[in-house]
Amino acid sequence: MNAVPSADSLAVEWGGLLYEIARQFASTLDLDEVLCNVLDLIVQALGANAGSIFLFDQDGYVSKSILAHSDLAPEVKRHAIVTVMERGFAGWVFQNQKSDIIFDTETDGRWVLLPATSIVTRSAMGAPFVRRGKVIGIVVIMHPEPNTFTPRHLLLLEMISTQAAAVIENAAMYAQANNERQTLLAIISGVRDITVVSDLLDRLILANPAAQQVLGLSQALYGNFLDELIKEGEVIEFYRSGVNGGDVEREVTLSNGRVYSCAMVKIPEVGWMIGMHDVTVLKQLDATKSEFVSQVSHDLRSPLAVIQGYVWLLDQIPRLSKEARGYVKEIYHLIERMTELINNLLDLSQIEMGIEGDFKDISFNEVVSKAIDSMQAMAETKQIQLVAEFPADVLSLRGSPLRLSQVVTNLVGNALKFTPAEGVITVRVAADGNFATVKVTDTGPGIPEGLQPQLFQKFTRLAQKATRTNEGYGLGLAIVKTIVDAHKGQIWVKSQEGQGSTFTVSIPMQGLLENPAV
Repeated sequence: MNAVPSADSLAVEWGGLLYEIARQFASTLDLDEVLCNVLDLIVQALGANAGSIFLFDQDGYVSKSILAHSDLAPEVKRHAIVTVMERGFAGWVFQNQKSDIIFDTETDGRWVLLPATSIVTRSAMGAPFVRRGKVIGIVVIMHPEPNTFTPRHLLLLEMISTQAAAVIENAAMYAQANNERQTLLAIISGVRDITVVSDLLDRLILANPAAQQVLGLSQALYGNFLDELIKEGEVIEFYRSGVNGGDVEREVTLSNGRVYSCAMVKIPEVGWMIGMHDVTVLKQLDATKSEFVSQVSHDLRSPLAVIQGYVWLLDQIPRLSKEARGYVKEIYHLIERMTELINNLLDLSQIEMGIEGDFKDISFNEVVSKAIDSMQAMAETKQIQLVAEFPADVLSLRGSPLRLSQVVTNLVGNALKFTPAEGVITVRVAADGNFATVKVTDTGPGIPEGLQPQLFQKFTRLAQKATRTNEGYGLGLAIVKTIVDAHKGQIWVKSQEGQGSTFTVSIPMQGLLENPAV
C-alpha cells in the first residue's frame, strides 16, 4: 500500500501550481470575483467537474454562495442551501470544521441528493476556509465517478483552501469597508448642509454637493490645500482658528450675505470636518423680532414714565392710608421691573445693531477692576465677600470699555442674586494664550447640567425652586453673550448643583504690557 504523501512534500511537488493559484487569487479584491476564481481554480486543480462554495456571516448563516446547481430557481436554491447545510455534506464540513472525502455518494449518508438537478455526483470532497480559528466558508467539489478523490487530493485541497481563506477574508473586509464608505458618502451627499473634510495636511479630501455649489469645491480639486481653494475669508479664518486650537463653533457671513452656523471637529487619523448650516432665514426672523420688540419697548417707555410720576405723587399724599400706601409701593416696584425689562430690551437691540464703532485700545484689567468696584456696595449689603484677582501684566485688547464693563457687572450681579449671605464671589482675570479671560465663581446653588445650554438664550428662566424668587426676565446673560460675540470671544459655564458656578469669558488680546497699575 502506498503511503499518503506529507503536506510538505506535496507543497514542493505542487509549488508551481500553488504559486499560480496564489497569483490569480490576488488579482482582484471584488468579493464575487474572488469567490468565482477560488471555485474555478479548485475545480480545475483537482480534476473535478463541478463545485459549490459558501460564505458565512458572524452568526454562522450563509451570506453568499455559488452552487454547482446554478440552474435552480431562486426559491429552490434557498431550499437547497438549507437542506445541504442542515443534513448534507456541506453542513458536516462546517459543523466539524475539517475536510473529508466521500468516496461514493451512494453509500455515504452525508450526501443529500437534491431533486430537479442534472448533475450526476458519485464522489466529493469538502474543506473549510478557516481564519483565526473560525470557519468563514466551505468548498465542496464533485465528480461523476466514484472513488475519484484520494488523500493526496485532499491534502492539496486543504493547502489551496488555506490560501483561499486569507484571500476571501481580505475581499470580504474590503467589500464591507467599501459598502460602509458608499453608505457614508450617500448620507453626506444627501445632507443639505455644507460638509467639507480635509486631511491632516489641510488638503481637501471630501466636499458634498452643497459644498460644491456654495464654496465651489469640486472633486477635481481633491488633494489641493483648503486655504487655497476656499475664497470666503470668514470660512478659511474659522478653519485656521479651529486647526490652531481656537473656535470650533462660529457664525460666518459669506460674500453673498448668507449666514452660516459652522462647527468643526477633528477626525482621528483622518483630519478635520467642517459642517455649515444656513441660518440666514433664522437671522432675518430674529432681526425682525428684535426690531419689533425694540419699537414696542421704546413706545412703552414714555407712558411708564408718566405712570411712575403719578405714583410718586400719590405716595406724597399725607392722609393716604397704610393699606393704600402699600398698594402704591407695589405699583412702584412693578413699574421699576417693567422699566428694567424695557431698558434691557433696548440695550440688547442696540448691541445687536453693532457696537464695533465703540471699540478702542483698552486695559482689560482696568475695565474689570472698575466694574467690580461698582458692585462692592451691593455685595456688602448682601453680606457677600467679593474678591478680585489680577495678573502681573496688563492685558490689552481692542473693545468697548462700556460693554465689557457691562459683561462683568451682569455676571457679578447674577452671582449676587443667587449666592447666599456669607458666601464668596471670586473674579479672576488671567491671560490664556492670546486671550484675556475673566472668571466669575460663586458659592450659590449651582445649575443642573441639563439646563446649562439654555442659559445664554433670551428670556431663559431656570424655574428652580432654589432660584425662582431671584430670577429676572432672562436677558442678563443673553446681553453678556451678545457683547462677547461682538468681541469675537467666547463664554461658557461650569456648574454642579450644590457647588456653585463658574462663568468664563474669553476675549482675543492684542498683547501684554509690563508692570501694570490696576
